[in-house]
Amino acid sequence: MSVPANLQNSNSVTKTIASLSPGLKSLLGVEPSNLRAVSEIASNPALLAEVTAALPAIKANASMPAGPEGVMKIISAKFVTYQQPMRNDAEWAQFWSDYYTVLEGLPLSALEAAMAACLADPKIEFLPKPAKIAEMARMTPNRAVRAYDRAKAAIEARPATPVERLSPDKIAEMVAPLANRPRVEPSAADKERVRQQMREYIAADDAKKLAKISASCDMKSTAGTTDETGITPQMRAIIEARNAAQAGPNT
Repeated sequence: MSVPANLQNSNSVTKTIASLSPGLKSLLGVEPSNLRAVSEIASNPALLAEVTAALPAIKANASMPAGPEGVMKIISAKFVTYQQPMRNDAEWAQFWSDYYTVLEGLPLSALEAAMAACLADPKIEFLPKPAKIAEMARMTPNRAVRAYDRAKAAIEARPATPVERLSPDKIAEMVAPLANRPRVEPSAADKERVRQQMREYIAADDAKKLAKISASCDMKSTAGTTDETGITPQMRAIIEARNAAQAGPNT
């Protein structure tokens, strides 16, 4: 996200953010539900006008690079928790150079969120290296970005279009052209084509039914008293006839 030139000054951005109304601040940064926050802002003309005017500053607050000053301010604030060894001037210069190189391009809000996440991680006992802080900054959500996302979503939200309830007279007026439209009669060729399709369908259906009836008539009953092998005489006769037919006349 690019930052407007007239908002590059962090003091101007900070002043604009600080001047937001308590209600808007709460919805942008405290309200746990994104949907509710966006809905509340979008449906309130006063809040919507306020957030629209403040959107450039809200955007800048979420995207403005920390710079060397921001890196030093945020990192050194944790020296009470992450105590540092004694260093001479040259060592401190190298220390800050390493942190500036990796972190100064990150948004200030992301850097703040990353350090808060480091403090909350029980596995991190010492001041993290620059690469680890940068990784945490990319992975950790922060309030400034969330505030910008909510503000932008509220401005872009469109109220639902009300459903128009049509009166009976209006409905009659709308369908009148359809009712008065002249009926188009099918041609003789169209009628004959439909008749031929029906004849072909009926003939095919009759053929299927006839085939089923013929198959059922050809089947001989196998009912009867079974012998010691569990086969009825009728079934044995069918089996012998089938075997004879398969063997052929030369057998």
